[in-house]
Amino acid sequence: MLPVRNVRNFITLRNSWLLLRNAGKRSSYSTKPKAPRKDELPSFTKIALVGVVGTIIFAEAVKSLDKNQPKNSYSESEYAEVVKNMKRRKVMFPPGELKVQIAVQGVSPGNFHGHDKIVDPFEVVETYRKIENDKYQPLLNDLKNTYGDQYIKNLPQGLLVMLIGRYLKDNCQKGDNVLVVDFPLDMNDAIKFENEISVVDKVLFSSSEADTNLAKYYQTVNKVEVV
Repeated sequence: MLPVRNVRNFITLRNSWLLLRNAGKRSSYSTKPKAPRKDELPSFTKIALVGVVGTIIFAEAVKSLDKNQPKNSYSESEYAEVVKNMKRRKVMFPPGELKVQIAVQGVSPGNFHGHDKIVDPFEVVETYRKIENDKYQPLLNDLKNTYGDQYIKNLPQGLLVMLIGRYLKDNCQKGDNVLVVDFPLDMNDAIKFENEISVVDKVLFSSSEADTNLAKYYQTVNKVEVV
């Protein structure tokens, strides 16, 4: 048996359907065609209007998608805005607490001298994967089983930066001169690191990588050194 509310809804829907059906019948029995209202638009005008509205909606949807796409390059003004927003947020290491430099992939290890600590992202991730009962151990083990030694390149967005920051917090002291090698993997990691972990003093690039979007990103603030 239907609940009272459902019965009422059913009756309402049935009555509405009957009214519509009867209205249709009355219209079909009428012998005198109704004169079109003066304000009624011709059918082709309606179609054109619908087309215009549809185009506007589509254009706005494209703009929305574009805004959500990850950026691979930044203009100088866009980068300045990123830096300004970074300054508003609290980073893990305030300016001056650590001296952090970065060596992107392709830089020879012969350029890694003169630092208190050298941080390899792969070793960082492996460290936390091997800690029993660490909250990220199950996830990292699953990724390791799926992708093998390349699993570091398939981490969820932002996890690598978070783990590096955690490692620096666990292993560095105030005033340490730190070099993070083979990092960042992409523009998003570069921005997230300076936004949440620490400002970078210098970024080392090989000559073959000096014209990449990542290098241009750091060139806007004179942090690039080609070795």
